[in-house]
Amino acid sequence: MEKIKIILDVDTGSDDAIAIITALLSDELNVLGITTVNGNKPVENTTENTLRVLDAIGSKVPVYRGCCTTLISELSPARVSRVGAEETIDENGEVVAYHSEYLNLPSAKNKAQDKSAVCYIIETIMNSDDDISIVAVGPLTNIATAMRAEPRIINKIKRIVLMGGGYKVANVTPAAEFNIWKDPEAAQIVITSGANVLLVPLDATHAGCMTYKESEEFRKIGTPSSNIVAELIEERIKAYNAMQPMEIPDSAPPHDALAVCAIIDESVLKDIRFERIDVDFSGGLCDGMTVIDERPFTPPKNAYIALGCDRNKFINMVRQRLIKNKLSK
Repeated sequence: MEKIKIILDVDTGSDDAIAIITALLSDELNVLGITTVNGNKPVENTTENTLRVLDAIGSKVPVYRGCCTTLISELSPARVSRVGAEETIDENGEVVAYHSEYLNLPSAKNKAQDKSAVCYIIETIMNSDDDISIVAVGPLTNIATAMRAEPRIINKIKRIVLMGGGYKVANVTPAAEFNIWKDPEAAQIVITSGANVLLVPLDATHAGCMTYKESEEFRKIGTPSSNIVAELIEERIKAYNAMQPMEIPDSAPPHDALAVCAIIDESVLKDIRFERIDVDFSGGLCDGMTVIDERPFTPPKNAYIALGCDRNKFINMVRQRLIKNKLSK
C-alpha cells in the first residue's frame, strides 16, 4: 500500500501532541516533516513542545519553525478578544489549563532545522509529484504565507485537512473557534484558495470526546507513546471539566488527532458537506467566525466540512496505533 505523504503543521499543545503521535504511529502515513506555528503558545514554545514529543517517542522526523506572528490580526485594534480563561483553578485547588507553556516532557535534545517552515513547505510541494497533503491543526499562518509567496503550490497540494472552525459550535468567542480566530485572514486565504480543503471543525471534534476510560486503556498498553497520550487526555479532561464541560461527563476532545485520522480514513467523519465557506475578519462580534453560506444562490462552493464523527471508530483508530506500536517493539 502506498503511503499518504503529509506535512503536519502544528502549534503543539496537548491535543497537537496526541495528533503527532497518532500520525507517526500510522503505517498509512509518511510524515515528511512537521512545521510549527504561533498559536496555542508562542512559536518558540510550540517548536520546543514538538521536539519534546519526537524525542520522547524516538522519532527523527525533521521539524521546521514557522511564523511567530499572525498575518495581520495582531495589528488590528478592532480585534475581538477571546472570551473565557485559558486556565483556572479547579474544585481541588489545582491550576488547570488547556495547554501548559511547555509539555511535561524532558527538554528536547534535538533542534529544529535551519530552514523556515514556509520555505520548507514551498520547496517540498514544488518539488513533488502533486502527491503531498497538508494536515494543519493550528492557525493557518504558515500555509497562507506559503500560498502568497508561491501561488503555484495551491494546485500542487493534493489535499489540505485542517482542524478549525465551527458551524453550530464555537469556543474562543461566541462565534469563533480558536485556530480560525487566531489568524482569520490566513484562514480566509487558505479556505478560498481553490485547493482541495476539508475542515474538521468543533462540531466534529466535540463528537469525538475521550474519557478516563480511554486514558486508562491507553495507559495499560504500557509504551512511552501510550503513556503520554493517556496523560494528555487526563489533563484535557480536567481543563474541560473546569472551563468547558462536554456533553459526555468527564471527557475532552483531542481535536487535532481527528484531523490526522481523517486523512487516513475519511469515514471517521460524518455529515461531510461541500459548501461555500468564508471567514469573517472584519472585527466585531463575529470576528474569526467560519461562515457557511447555505443559500440557494450562494457563490461557488469551495470547501468540504464535516459536522460529525464516528466516536467509536476514532477511539479505535488511536487505540490500534498505540497497540501496534507496542507489538512492533
